[in-house]
Amino acid sequence: MRRLVLSLALALAAAPAHAFTVADWLAHEVPAAEPQVAYDGDPVTLKFSSPNPAASLVPEVWAKGFTWLKEATDGKLVIEEYHGGTLHAAADGWRAVRNRVSDYAACYTSYEGSGFPLHKAIELPFVTPANPVAATRILQELAPKYFVPEWESRGVLYGYTVIAGVSDIMSNKPIRTPDDLRGLRVIAQGFPPEAAEALGITTLNIPFPEIYTAFQQGIADAVIWVDPGFVPFKIYELAKFHTSLGLTAQHIDTCINRDAYAGLPDELKPVFGRFQQNIAHAVSQRLGVEFREQALKTYADNGVELIELNAEEKQTWRTALEPVLEAWVEAREAEGLPARELIDDIRRLEAEYGDKSAEEIFELTVNSPVEGLLPAAQ
Repeated sequence: MRRLVLSLALALAAAPAHAFTVADWLAHEVPAAEPQVAYDGDPVTLKFSSPNPAASLVPEVWAKGFTWLKEATDGKLVIEEYHGGTLHAAADGWRAVRNRVSDYAACYTSYEGSGFPLHKAIELPFVTPANPVAATRILQELAPKYFVPEWESRGVLYGYTVIAGVSDIMSNKPIRTPDDLRGLRVIAQGFPPEAAEALGITTLNIPFPEIYTAFQQGIADAVIWVDPGFVPFKIYELAKFHTSLGLTAQHIDTCINRDAYAGLPDELKPVFGRFQQNIAHAVSQRLGVEFREQALKTYADNGVELIELNAEEKQTWRTALEPVLEAWVEAREAEGLPARELIDDIRRLEAEYGDKSAEEIFELTVNSPVEGLLPAAQ
């Protein structure tokens, strides 16, 4: 019966387009996103794993998406979830998927010292657009050319990259320009050392659970992080200022076991493939848009002064850090990689998508899915 209702809804899809939301998609109220599944064989189950605690923000979105996938395929494609590092540690997603400990997992390039030279660009200062859902879409569009080959060189298939947010600064003194930051001791996980040198800061690589105490005791003067770090670790209880900077990206990457994907019935492969793009948007919107709004309110409610930089102030940061990006581009080009072309493509697409709303980007994602992210069904 549900499939009949969906078929009728699809027949009406020629009506004028209107914006729809992730909530609409999860409720099966977006006809363009509902698959027509001809497969009538046995249900297929895949294992998905992550190091994230099951009760945290991202697994909540994943769970809703996997429920949608099961319902949309009438129970023919089921994802079993294993969170909290039950199958592998945060740094071991690639190995776990390659060896089929898991079929499909969170596989973070940020833990890899090599093998992803172009994908590492998104961790450089001011490369990733500040609009997280636009950035997620941009990376989807560029992945077939730049990132899919890097995943495949590691013996796995590309799932997606979600931009969960871009990093800002919380501090006990107002930070508006690079000169305000110079000479400070800054907690910054995974911050490019070249960028730290350009800014004249001393970076402290302190484990997450110890950041609050280090900041409280004056070991650090500031913290460069993202909202999903500032809020749960309560940095807003100590900091007096929050500067919206959009410096570097926090991202979530996934990878898929080759044999697990190849073993899917051909009728289910395109459903699974399009799902990757939709769930990537949903995660980005939850963390980078909705949680961002909640975080800014939390900061203000706790007496933190919110600093928004004007165009001239933003340019001082870009000018200070542009040599870092240029040095990276030259190094990658010397290795024969199209680094400058990648940066140009990101900036070209940012000009096109950067000001679009989450709803507009999601509509684009559903109606114009990117081809070439996964092998086509034969």
